[in-house]
Amino acid sequence: MIDISTPASRNYFTDEELQCRCTFCARSREQGEREAGSASNMKADFLAHLNRVRERVYCRPMPVSSGYRCQHHPEESFNRRRVEQAGKTWTPGDHPCGVGVDIRIHGSAAHVLMRSLHVYNWFHLQKNQPQPFTAICPHQRGLTQDRFIHIGGNNLAPGRPRPWLWTY
Repeated sequence: MIDISTPASRNYFTDEELQCRCTFCARSREQGEREAGSASNMKADFLAHLNRVRERVYCRPMPVSSGYRCQHHPEESFNRRRVEQAGKTWTPGDHPCGVGVDIRIHGSAAHVLMRSLHVYNWFHLQKNQPQPFTAICPHQRGLTQDRFIHIGGNNLAPGRPRPWLWTY
């Protein structure tokens, strides 16, 4: 049985890979604003679940291609404009809420990671606990180095039903 309650033996994700990588945050950090787009914006319980999956279920590296995203990040500002132009209310997604990462992965490893995340969720359901990962969404087209799986845990945002699946 997989232990889903005790902390992982270590943190497998660096602040550098989890921080916002947009030019606004990079420039701000260069100017001495250490907290600009900081990885400290990631929710601790979400990271605890990721670390347990990494250590106890998947048991392989999980390289983050995108972690926290600030409101100035191109993806977030594009999505916000698109939603507001449609006359709808913007609700932040997983990344700006600190409960979303994209893991750079492809092929059979992507299949094993998706299965691992579902198994981890299943163990939570067996203990009558909420699923920590409410979005497990593959992007497996295009160049190999551009492929990823989005892992999200945002279940409190109105207008974003969860659990949910989408593809890119």
